Amino acid sequence: MCTTYVCFLTALLAFESGWDRERYEQGIITENQLTEWAREPVQERHPEATTWGDLTDEEWLDQSFRSMNSLGFVGFQFGEALLIDLGYYEADVYYGAGADKNYWEGTWTGKHGVESLDDFMTKEAQTTAIQEAFGYNLQVIENQLSVYDQSLEDYIGTSRSFVQNGETVTVDLTLSGLLAASHLRGAWGTASLLIDDSVTADENGTSILQYVEQFGGYETPSKEELIGLHNGRTIGDEGLGELWPDGGDAGDDSEGEGSGDDDTPVADAGEDAPGSSEPLKFAYNWGEMHTIEDFDLSSGVLDFGALPGADILIEEVDSDLRITIKHNGGSGYLLKGVQAEDLTAANLSAPSWNPVLTQQ
Repeated sequence: MCTTYVCFLTALLAFESGWDRERYEQGIITENQLTEWAREPVQERHPEATTWGDLTDEEWLDQSFRSMNSLGFVGFQFGEALLIDLGYYEADVYYGAGADKNYWEGTWTGKHGVESLDDFMTKEAQTTAIQEAFGYNLQVIENQLSVYDQSLEDYIGTSRSFVQNGETVTVDLTLSGLLAASHLRGAWGTASLLIDDSVTADENGTSILQYVEQFGGYETPSKEELIGLHNGRTIGDEGLGELWPDGGDAGDDSEGEGSGDDDTPVADAGEDAPGSSEPLKFAYNWGEMHTIEDFDLSSGVLDFGALPGADILIEEVDSDLRITIKHNGGSGYLLKGVQAEDLTAANLSAPSWNPVLTQQ
């Protein structure tokens, strides 16, 4: 079995989107189902084909990202609520908040150049977004566990038994399994599984334990790398689009681009060197508090990236200004000799889709 990070993403996409060629060839997924999820007959998009099975591997992969189920979830099964959390989308009424499905009638923010649902239904957009979602979910889970003086390290590598439908089920807890589980049931559902032994299922009755087991044991980037990527650390075209092997075939263990080694195409989660002329970028790097002795108010910039306002604590400590990322081991910056009133709009930066500056 291929266990690389590429294989993990490939397996998760195939299962979530329904575009699983192996299950299609076995008759488990039918031609009519693929037509329903594609929202058009095969000939409309691929005139040379008579069935969906005629598609090349590359065409099949492209269709995976365009797949939409009956509730309006697309590709990796992204919904409106998650994309709101990730900063791609804005809406007052959406699935889970007044709507009975994902209608996609809100506004796209333009994050990473995604201006529409059609823009989002691509390999490039979703390969970036799914990794941001992993990081977002991991940070929420860590925050929840920290309330009980715990972290994911207390669980990963252990076996746990849960009661599901009156039966005891034992599963091995791995990072890849928990990433998949959090994508199915959200970060809060996964935290509840760990903290309260609460076994839940999605709208289709799929148990969170199925994902923990089915997607367990794959290689992944580290927790810190993924959380750092969620922070909005320069991600877009630099390598993520090449994460998938040609044609989407990830069945060879030699394909290791995303296996967590030095060439992993996941954005660098490391901090800029304190005191450099570059903006001071805030990221979920656990426990990294940097003291800046010479912050230049005339040119210095604090870049909050994708950090939400609720995750930031700004405090004046004597004559200094301490800006901390909450529930992240005291990480952030201490600006020596700076007070909050000294900062101007020119010293603060965040993407246009992130309201962090107006929330402070």
